[in-house]
Amino acid sequence: MNRLLRTATATLLSTALVACASDGASDDQTRTKGEGAVLGAVLGAALGAAIGGKRGAVIGGVVGAGAGYAVGDEIAKRKKKYASQEDFLDGEIQYAAEYNRNAREYNDKLARHVEQLEQRVARLERRYRKGKAKRAELLAERDQVRKRLAKSKQMLADLNKEYEINQKILADQRKANPKDPSIARLEKEVNALKANIDRLQKGTRQLASIDERLSV
Repeated sequence: MNRLLRTATATLLSTALVACASDGASDDQTRTKGEGAVLGAVLGAALGAAIGGKRGAVIGGVVGAGAGYAVGDEIAKRKKKYASQEDFLDGEIQYAAEYNRNAREYNDKLARHVEQLEQRVARLERRYRKGKAKRAELLAERDQVRKRLAKSKQMLADLNKEYEINQKILADQRKANPKDPSIARLEKEVNALKANIDRLQKGTRQLASIDERLSV
């Protein structure tokens, strides 16, 4: 870490750590928010510095701190809904499992759609090259592809956010109670979520590739 990055990170950490203290003591929700901000500041500053030196580090750190605090805030809100830590973890495991079911279903439909789309677009391209299809037909198909692409990108953003939240919960639980049997259950869902994200990224890239082919 270079001097500029150390300076920017130190400044951001000092700011983020304010969220961890309240009259010399921190409750669970405040700690969760503050820890998220600290982690976000460090990662954001590192990324920002790599992009644009000191200014990039400051900007990246601010963005990262904001994102980290949002994760911590979301976790704190979810904890409020449960009477105990055990109930909270059980609820999050079920929540992650539901996310995975929806993601698998979406990915299955997307895979079928992409396969059919590839065949349809290939036929349309051949007809276009032979002068049997108009440019407007390709653009009309492209518009439909872009709608699907936008939906896939939004789904990807939602899954990535949930993955980030679950990673934080998992890390916190490993630190607080490493022998808790719920850790293995949550870790299984988190790993499945990552696999679903990877699969959705692949499908999204395929849609983007088809979009380019239709942009004549």
